Amino acid sequence: MLYKIAIENFFSIADRQELTFEVPGNAPDLDCFRLSRSNGVTRLPTVIGFFGPNASGKSTVLRAAVSAILFAGNSFNWTDEIDLLFQPYRHQNWWGKPTKILLEFDSQLSPDAPQTIFRYELHIAHKARNFSNKTVAYEALSYAPKGKFRCLFERNNQQFHFGKEFGIPNTSDSRKDSIRENASVISTLEKFNHSLSIFLKRLIAASQSNVIGVNRIQPTISQLLGTYAADKMCLDNLNHELRRLDLGLESMTIEQSPQGWFAKFKHIGLDDFIFLPEESAGTRRFIEIFPRLHYALANGSIAFIDELDTECHPLLLPELLRWFNDPERNPHGAQLIFTAHNSSLLNDLEKEQIFLTEKLSGQSTHIYGARDIKGLRREPSLMKKYLSGELGAIPHIG
Repeated sequence: MLYKIAIENFFSIADRQELTFEVPGNAPDLDCFRLSRSNGVTRLPTVIGFFGPNASGKSTVLRAAVSAILFAGNSFNWTDEIDLLFQPYRHQNWWGKPTKILLEFDSQLSPDAPQTIFRYELHIAHKARNFSNKTVAYEALSYAPKGKFRCLFERNNQQFHFGKEFGIPNTSDSRKDSIRENASVISTLEKFNHSLSIFLKRLIAASQSNVIGVNRIQPTISQLLGTYAADKMCLDNLNHELRRLDLGLESMTIEQSPQGWFAKFKHIGLDDFIFLPEESAGTRRFIEIFPRLHYALANGSIAFIDELDTECHPLLLPELLRWFNDPERNPHGAQLIFTAHNSSLLNDLEKEQIFLTEKLSGQSTHIYGARDIKGLRREPSLMKKYLSGELGAIPHIG
């Protein structure tokens, strides 16, 4: 689960925006709050939603987290992806300053080690008026097995220091000479059979997202259906939910033709199948995002879903949130972090789960939590308060 994210000089964000997700001690015990896996004391939301006007920076928060995660796990194989994922705030005062992203999260040093809090920090250097040829100015990973952070590794440009637990000697190890200035320590050492990096790469790969950089991931129908064809449990779970949520739909089956995978849907009262392109947009959207939610819940990882509410019925959305709040459905502490425009979702969230983004004309993105709004009480009418402007972060038309 994610404890904190800090972002600076990244797309629409200029000044450092630091978001802490720990639930205050005076908040009531609710199903949507889960005890930290690392210390059993800190409470964290199982669901976190970002709301605000178009182009206010909601998706930018998800992009920052996902970009840092992807860089840590995959950048050894990249060509120019680092240039696409990390761009500064487009003002001349920020062109030459680094992009900075910090994440604090639950993780482990090995499969048998206890959960603890990790901190990953990444600074990407930019050259003024040059939006390519980016390099790593700073990268560090630390963990807090006894409450105080210990360094696992730290780099300043191409100078490296490794902590004892990381298992790379600081004196002589040819593997560190292979770390490029535009690639991460973890993704590089994983390729050279460093056991801890291999394990961390596996944990990184468990994160789920439908956004990379400025783009929403839109899998082809063949790719999407291939996922279900390869995982019977995922398909069975999808069919279970489709029967609950789509009136009259009995099952989806996957078959293969010379042109690739295709899906057939059996409906009560119909004598022939319905095919995927003939299904409603809401059903197709649900089938698209379901694997990301399914694998996050199965692995206890984080699902970053941009525009969760797109083409989904308002009554379906609270059901998706309940999956993450239900300890039986979510036994491993998975977390859903999403953006949305549908303000009705605010009535299904507590103020500790709601974060708002504003970007006034000519200014950069500002992010704040609903719990930080002075005088905001715990009540089931947050949608009305938001639409009335009491929470801020609403569009001003005209």
